[in-house]
Amino acid sequence: MSTFAAPLEAYQTRLKREHFLLVRQTLEELIQRSGVDVAANQKTIQQLNETLQMRDREQWWLRVWKVVCTCLGALTIGGLIAAGLGLLAFVTATHLPYRLPLLIIGGVVALVAWHLKFFWFNELREAAAQRVRGIETEVARLEALAWKQMEPLNALFTWDTVTDLLRQVLPDVHFDRMLSQERIDDLEVGLGWRDEATREISIRQLQSGAIQGNPFVIAEGLSSRMGEKIYSGTKTVLVRRTVYEGRRQTVRLVPEVLRATVTKPFPVYFPVAFVLFGSDAAPNLVFSREPSKHSGQEDTFFNRLAKRRTTKELEAFSRNLDDEYGFTMMPNREFETLFHAKDRSDEREFRLLFTPYAQQEMVKLLNDTTIGFGDNFRMMKERCITAVFPDHLLKTEMALSPGHFRNKDIVALKQHFVQYNVDYFKAFYFALAPLMTIPLYCQRRTPTQMLTRRAATETSAYENELIANAYGDAFFKPAKCVTPCLLKTTTRGAGDATRFDVTAYGYRAVPRTDYVRCYDSDGNGHQVPVQWNEYLPVQATTPMIALPDCVTETGATRSAADALALLRENNYSVTNVRHIRSSYVAKV
Repeated sequence: MSTFAAPLEAYQTRLKREHFLLVRQTLEELIQRSGVDVAANQKTIQQLNETLQMRDREQWWLRVWKVVCTCLGALTIGGLIAAGLGLLAFVTATHLPYRLPLLIIGGVVALVAWHLKFFWFNELREAAAQRVRGIETEVARLEALAWKQMEPLNALFTWDTVTDLLRQVLPDVHFDRMLSQERIDDLEVGLGWRDEATREISIRQLQSGAIQGNPFVIAEGLSSRMGEKIYSGTKTVLVRRTVYEGRRQTVRLVPEVLRATVTKPFPVYFPVAFVLFGSDAAPNLVFSREPSKHSGQEDTFFNRLAKRRTTKELEAFSRNLDDEYGFTMMPNREFETLFHAKDRSDEREFRLLFTPYAQQEMVKLLNDTTIGFGDNFRMMKERCITAVFPDHLLKTEMALSPGHFRNKDIVALKQHFVQYNVDYFKAFYFALAPLMTIPLYCQRRTPTQMLTRRAATETSAYENELIANAYGDAFFKPAKCVTPCLLKTTTRGAGDATRFDVTAYGYRAVPRTDYVRCYDSDGNGHQVPVQWNEYLPVQATTPMIALPDCVTETGATRSAADALALLRENNYSVTNVRHIRSSYVAKV
């Protein structure tokens, strides 16, 4: 029986608890393997927290003494000014009210404030500053000690830590260490995937693998489109106004502000998260669906009425034989209403996928509001490729380095490790759940259907995009580009190292001015200037080289030494990016 049979119930009754217990057990095993003294680390962290609280108190007192010293300095200056004015009045025989009190009080205030500042509060401020410096030294010592105590445990986390936990709970799922060209070949050559849609997406996070030999790719990236932006401008003109002063009537010119707007193209950037799944089940079927407004609603009179109205519309659409669709409604009206895939191209293959059991499980998934994420996904099938766009993946961190779990506090590390793995498992599972409600998608592909055309260590263009985005678009941004950049890669060849080009696509802004004719209250026309920016595309290409098997986090192996020397001779800056899955270099 497949791991994903009845996915909602399986997660709630079995998989969620199994994964949680496995995460805790794995963490305890890692702690035991590392030999970390938990009690000693907790004692260090307790001392560190107490020291930090002491530092905060001393810093508060230091700020108080600084404010007091500043006020006393101001009083000293003010008293001297007052005393100086009083003395000047006596010397010049100027009649100044209260000149004697001004001289005496100003002098006394200046003297007392100066004495308090330089003989008392300055000492308090310096003493507080010295204590803060001493406490900061102690904080640095305790932090270094805590990191040293946790170093053996922090070193045990690897790129496979999270996926190893998933693999044990979901034995039908195979996880790739990286998205290789071999996996892309399986999707493109073996299953006919065309990547027109993903060409407009710059991949920032990736997870790939196979379920019973059926390949999948989970990705998050950045995309863009040309939207619109409203620009405004103003112009002040003089208009005539009649003013009545008693019986007299006067015409005056008064200012009036004219406002104008123009709407111009503007690049809009937005994140996209998706799941690609390849299966040769129902190879001719094409359909799409959007989240339904009826999913997960309470069973009230008005909700039932709205759902019944949608069902009636589908029944009428099913009886219409004059349109281009061959849509025929199935007996499960709730499934048809919620799934609402009325653009399907092949009724026979649609029923082959969505058996009565699959319909039942899909309805449960769509109506769920407590276990998973409910009906938060779009779904499209294009022959052998099915794409799912779950909204919750936009908030999920997938490209994690081993350093993600590093911490100096054993308690905080435990909490973060458990919470992250629980959240990631839920996000991953329910990203695939819409696919796994379909029994045919859980069947094993025969070995003759799978292709092996490239070396498993050869990176794909999407993996290279992940690496490029790990550097950040600022590294590749074209000159004069004022917008974010979409990074796309093109492989140039393969050998000991994979050479590829990173092209950054962005926009430069060119100032423009439009003149819009507006009319004032007198009916006179005026040209109001509106300044706007015209966004013109720009791009820049930077060569990179991937060394997935040569350079490691601990340094270059002997087999890589010659390659690295050659790269440096050719003006490449060798950079070991520790927070990504392989080592890459970029040309300056």
